Amino acid sequence: MAVERNSVKKHLSLVLRIGIAILACWLILKDLDFAQFVATLKSLNVWIFFAALGAFIFGQCLIAFRWWIFLYAQKISVPIFLSVKLTFLGTFFNNFMPSSVGGDLVRAWYISRHTDKKLQAALGVLADRMMGLMATAILALSSYLIFMRGQEGLFQVDEQKSGIGDLLSKFQVSPYYVFLWGVILVGILFVLSGFFDLKMVLGKLSGFIKHSFEQAREVVLVYVHHPLVLIFGLSLTIFLQSLVILSLWLIGSNLGISAQLRYYFVFFPMVWVISAIPISIGGLGILEGGVVLLFVQFTHADPDVVLAMALCQRLTWILASIPGLVVHLTGMHRLKASEC
Repeated sequence: MAVERNSVKKHLSLVLRIGIAILACWLILKDLDFAQFVATLKSLNVWIFFAALGAFIFGQCLIAFRWWIFLYAQKISVPIFLSVKLTFLGTFFNNFMPSSVGGDLVRAWYISRHTDKKLQAALGVLADRMMGLMATAILALSSYLIFMRGQEGLFQVDEQKSGIGDLLSKFQVSPYYVFLWGVILVGILFVLSGFFDLKMVLGKLSGFIKHSFEQAREVVLVYVHHPLVLIFGLSLTIFLQSLVILSLWLIGSNLGISAQLRYYFVFFPMVWVISAIPISIGGLGILEGGVVLLFVQFTHADPDVVLAMALCQRLTWILASIPGLVVHLTGMHRLKASEC
């Protein structure tokens, strides 16, 4: 009975996330000027797009190197090429699986097949995920404090905007409100997943918090004696994310968005953190909607042009995950028969 109940809840959660993705996409596309949108995409310099794609692929290689360093700190010796293959495999599953953590589970499963230290290997994946989110949050916060703090007029709206801009201009939105509404939405889904059983919901929440603290504690204990590894991981992550943001700025500028680079360094990390919350399918609609919302609201950019830039970001992610598909189809990530 419990198994059947859990199965129903998983299916309900999936349906809700699909529904949220469809709703978010509809809100973005319902006022889209399709002709202008297509014309904007056609105006993009293809070499700039490929440069952005190359930056993201290079970033994935750096993430693989970061993970390999974490494993080495745990005295888990695996070939660095294996960490590259599993990183791209995880990226593929993150883009095409309902949950954004699906790729992490895949990485943890396969890396544990290549070492006797299975728990430590799984913790290495967790540490890698936490490092990425921590670096993104640090980048977003520091960029906001450096570039945006105390600036008057940042949250003013343009009443003359039409289409998506007209819809968004009716709301006084700040990054904190965006985050708040995301948290509220997660809470609603969490309650629905418990079928309105308050005791069950509170019990699950308590267990989740306890489990999260235990996991965090394990990760901290692993790396407390390796502070340079943590500093290196954060620095490397901020560098590669900055590289990706620069490439997105090049795309935006080529499409005709006149927003300064500082907005990119604040808005994109913020949206990345929010879209990592599994309230949609791969962040679909949440990621694109967040980019459109922030750029239209705060820089008064044309919503159709901003959406084209957001779509380019999504497309680079999908294309960059193709090596992961190749790894999956060829079985390059599996143990050889001689190693079993």
